[in-house]
Amino acid sequence: MAKFNIEDFIKPSINQIEKYLPGKSADFGNKDFIKLSSNESPFTAPKRVFQKAADLLISSNFYPDGDSILLKKSLAKKYKLESKNIVCGNGSDDILSIIAQTFSTEGCEVICSEYGFIYYPIIAKAAGCRVITAQSNNLGVSCENILEKINNKTRIIFIANPNNPTGTIIFKEELIKFLKKVPKNIIVVLDGAYSEFITDKRYTDGIDLIKDFENLIVTRTFSKIYALAGLRLGWAYANKKIIELLEKVRGPFNVNLIAQNIGMLILKENNFIKNSIKHNDKWRKILPERLNNLGLISYESFANFVLVKIDKKKYSKKYILNSLQKRKILVRDLNNYKLFDFFRVSIGSSPNLNKFLKEIELIVR
Repeated sequence: MAKFNIEDFIKPSINQIEKYLPGKSADFGNKDFIKLSSNESPFTAPKRVFQKAADLLISSNFYPDGDSILLKKSLAKKYKLESKNIVCGNGSDDILSIIAQTFSTEGCEVICSEYGFIYYPIIAKAAGCRVITAQSNNLGVSCENILEKINNKTRIIFIANPNNPTGTIIFKEELIKFLKKVPKNIIVVLDGAYSEFITDKRYTDGIDLIKDFENLIVTRTFSKIYALAGLRLGWAYANKKIIELLEKVRGPFNVNLIAQNIGMLILKENNFIKNSIKHNDKWRKILPERLNNLGLISYESFANFVLVKIDKKKYSKKYILNSLQKRKILVRDLNNYKLFDFFRVSIGSSPNLNKFLKEIELIVR
């Protein structure tokens, strides 16, 4: 009898996947640590948002609404959209994976940007695709370089705007020029996880472009500004034909009862969102200035984090990150993004950021 060989059961592309590694966390519940590694909201959603949770748990013997109908209606009302053009998921990464499954074929090509979110290559390879990397330009997504990589095997293009982990942005004018040049038989995925933080009028999250570009899908999340990372809730907007296909592929009951209901309630918390944006705008200006004054190199960011480069001639990144961890401060090392001289700092609460700045100044001095 032949021996069991796991290689007989898997696609060759699976072996190329490097497991996704999240930002460092302390032991769950260890409040002594300051976590600035995962771009989470520094704020807890208002308590009234969770008041229904206990009552909902009593009904957990029943399946949730498989189509998330009420949540879709709430999103449509909030953003002035068509609910039939919305699909909901267990976090936006669930939807990204569904998109890869739906629109790829074995051996086709998926284009990702250098220094883009590393989950895109993972889901592309899991679907049996070949990943093509378009070189970045000054750490940002280069639309020109992506266009040069397109050929008759290209099926999907993944772009985060703003880009994670670099915080760079593609403005509306450039985005439209890019979309006009992409063949209509290629799906363009615009990941807008950090869209709500942007107040610059030159930016678009892409939703207003759906009517003109039928091959465009915009994904969004409740994990960042809405402070529901632990509930795993995301959504996407696209033309009706695309949504109907995604609805066929997504898992049944993929959004749990609690997430659907808490998601509807947090959408109504306008003051919470305004205060979160105000806090973020304040610190995304302060952090780079203070870090640059220490001899580090920090960049303008349009998201809820700041990218930091360490001059190897002056400092050791390993020493700085280890020293921060000893002081119970966690930031995101970017070695797995091949940004070997960089780390990323989430915009946390003011007390936590002041503590971070105080400690890193002591370390580098």
